[in-house]
Amino acid sequence: MSSQTNPTILLLGTCDTKIAELLYTKSSIEDQKVTVLLMDIGRVQSSDPNIMITQETILQHAPSQKVDMSSLPRDEYINFLTQPAIDTVQFLVKSGNIHGILGIGGSCGTALATAIMQSMPLGFPKLMVSTMASGDISPYIGSTDIAMMYSVVDIAGRNSVLDMVLRNAAGAVVGISRGYLERLQEKKEPIRSAPKVRVGISMFGVTTPGVTKAREHLEEFFGKQGCEIYVFHATGSGGRAMERLIEEVQLDAVLDMTTTEIADEVVGGVLSAGDKRLCAATSKDIPRVVSVGACDMVNFGPFETVPETWRGRMLHRHNPTVTVMRTTAEECKKIAKVIAKNLRGVGDNTEGQRSIAKTKVFLPVGGLSMLDVPGQLFWNPDADEVLFSTLEKELEGSGIEVIRDERDVNDPGFAKRLADELCSLILTERKY
Repeated sequence: MSSQTNPTILLLGTCDTKIAELLYTKSSIEDQKVTVLLMDIGRVQSSDPNIMITQETILQHAPSQKVDMSSLPRDEYINFLTQPAIDTVQFLVKSGNIHGILGIGGSCGTALATAIMQSMPLGFPKLMVSTMASGDISPYIGSTDIAMMYSVVDIAGRNSVLDMVLRNAAGAVVGISRGYLERLQEKKEPIRSAPKVRVGISMFGVTTPGVTKAREHLEEFFGKQGCEIYVFHATGSGGRAMERLIEEVQLDAVLDMTTTEIADEVVGGVLSAGDKRLCAATSKDIPRVVSVGACDMVNFGPFETVPETWRGRMLHRHNPTVTVMRTTAEECKKIAKVIAKNLRGVGDNTEGQRSIAKTKVFLPVGGLSMLDVPGQLFWNPDADEVLFSTLEKELEGSGIEVIRDERDVNDPGFAKRLADELCSLILTERKY
């Protein structure tokens, strides 16, 4: 392990358009006795002597054909440069030559820099100063831990406001990178005779009581062996993050109580996690208990943002920024089919078929959320029955056990039952 005491920061930017701002940021970082590697991700090659990683260096990782990026449209230039840039930075990370990344840019620079950052490991420091950081930043964040800082003014010439933001960004990236380097060198994680069980749980506001009870039970059950729980907020990005951690073999089991993101994917809500939700655990063959928490609803933003098509539907203002819509029986049928398809691993007949014995599905007949219980606005047992019966039919012959429980998803007994079932699957897997 290196005895280096100060981190090295990779600074990303389009040097053909923002060299003055990048050099000021570089100087602000170096004032804190930290080394900076300036990497040029511009469309036109720059010859500034401060650039340590040039466009030419990056393109050594590109396909053999020569391309004049300055002649490409912006979207094509970004697509062409992204993978070579990712390969370049991944080498720097894996070799331990950098300990944090700071990017500054407008829309194009942000798209390229954050694509690079998304390929970096979780926990590796990533900070982006962007003109785009005050709007919808989900395309830039993806499923990773990028920190975004709004530039306030355009990054188009230095001024006192922008200089202040860039100085703050320099201080921030130095701080988190120093902490990261210290963790690498101190090896704080103790050696355990038996590794912790790492469990992912999906949760939404309207399934929080049930998830909390299940989490507490898991922590109590695995107290002696150790259990680390990762709760993912089912907001689209949360589901994608959980899928990513499963793919990276950073989760050992999943209690997927809240599959509402699939409802958004099917119906057209704003919190979809994509059409591959549930697929990672199927392909990775890990113990899994699944339920249909919050599949009674589809999510939109503030009430006025709900598409006109849905204005006549049953809507509930969850808070000033979130409006939810009750799913119909026909939508529930479609949701169930997607859940079943992804649980079975259709299209992946080798790995998909291996995982079925480690998956159990529980159907809370008493209600799918806090809003879907007797006396509440979304209570609709007929629509729920379509969801349940379709899942049962679609999973027939798959080897995946589907169990009905008369309680609702937030009932403490239901939550404990799901946690117990997952514990049993984990113990069988690990042969405790």
